[in-house]
Amino acid sequence: MNHMVLPSGRDLSRPPDSAHFRVRQDVRVRLDIWLQERLGWKSRTKIQKLIQLERVRVNGQCVKASTKVSTGDEVEVLLDVDSPETAEPSIRSLPVLYEDPWLVALDKPAGILVHPVGRTHSGTIVDRLHGDWQQLNDVCSRQATHRLCHRLDRETSGLLLLAKTVEARRRVQDSFENDRVKKSYLALVEGIPDNTEFEIDAPVSAHLDQQRSQGHRLARADAEKGKKSRTLFTLLGSGHGISLILCRPITGRQNQIRVHLQVAGHPILGDVGYGQTPESLQKAGGEIPQGLPYPDRALLHSFQLSFPHPVWGTPTHVQCPPCADMVDLISALDLDSPPQFRSFPLLEDPKPLAK
Repeated sequence: MNHMVLPSGRDLSRPPDSAHFRVRQDVRVRLDIWLQERLGWKSRTKIQKLIQLERVRVNGQCVKASTKVSTGDEVEVLLDVDSPETAEPSIRSLPVLYEDPWLVALDKPAGILVHPVGRTHSGTIVDRLHGDWQQLNDVCSRQATHRLCHRLDRETSGLLLLAKTVEARRRVQDSFENDRVKKSYLALVEGIPDNTEFEIDAPVSAHLDQQRSQGHRLARADAEKGKKSRTLFTLLGSGHGISLILCRPITGRQNQIRVHLQVAGHPILGDVGYGQTPESLQKAGGEIPQGLPYPDRALLHSFQLSFPHPVWGTPTHVQCPPCADMVDLISALDLDSPPQFRSFPLLEDPKPLAK
């Protein structure tokens, strides 16, 4: 258990500009990872920047991001949320991949929560929508209320679809529930699969992750209590003992792709929660090309959506190119068959809306 002290009298509608933690439990994890779990509106990269700028102190001393926290440590953070060096991007700065009067698709950066979870209520996509777009006439009408059509994990980057009206959201979610939506993700994984095409059909259930504490939930393969889950995988290329995989989830369970790739023996690079570490990559015969940092997040990217338009009923396809950290690694891997993302084939047409 860890106690957080916030300045008295602050505006609770805004993230705090400072925080003071007392470590009550000896978890022995890196400072940047430990803080990210408690400051949900800050990505791990932004927290590392705060540490680099000496705005984080442990027991009164400036330390490195890799410092392990332990029982009794006093952690002070000067968040300085308005600093251009550490501020999170505004919704208005996120690329719009598709927009019409009923829908908008955004390119979500890694490290941002989509919606409030647990103690984190600020800095999420939903929170920023209300703060940034609600009053912008050039983006949507004043009556439009953006609603999430699906969810992405904090670390997952890429395509995020939102509806501008209640009815549009209802129809899109109906399409999700009735298997009329096709979706695909890109993942950089540990090792090289034996087959170019493979699938994992393994039930998935959520459970409380005691190792990371604070009520975090991860999913796992669970034949006894899990829900039916199926994912199709295609090997797009490999190099340096690392593979680029196209993932097509047939069902939509929490952390499904991450669980299924772990089951396949090819966890996503940077996915610490599912056992991927520099040591496991080395044991698998892989290596990060020289000059590139080890991933600070699970390298999973929401790539494509194909769905019947909620109003017109016509097939609608949206695609989101991989983000910079994945592109840099893909380029450096010298993949044996590098994909051309700009001309990558879109998913097949979705099933039409029921008449």
